[in-house]
Amino acid sequence: MNQKTSDSKDMIMVTCNDRLGKKVQVKCTPTDSVLEFKKLLAAHIGTPYNKIKLRYGGINSLNNKLTLDDYSISNGVNIELYYT
Repeated sequence: MNQKTSDSKDMIMVTCNDRLGKKVQVKCTPTDSVLEFKKLLAAHIGTPYNKIKLRYGGINSLNNKLTLDDYSISNGVNIELYYT
């Protein structure tokens, strides 16, 4: 019986747009916390993770302790990126 690993099956691609012309795609899992996602994003853009603010679906600032799945963030979703 062939089993797929949950890591490869659950990977999603999320696009972050800083509204200044920079768009970054980040590969992650829905179970990643917002803080973990910020750290992945920070590695892509070269900005400290604690200087990143994320906005999605009318929520002004995503809570670092919640997961992407808690916010219904799935493959192909766009998140607004702000610098603090």
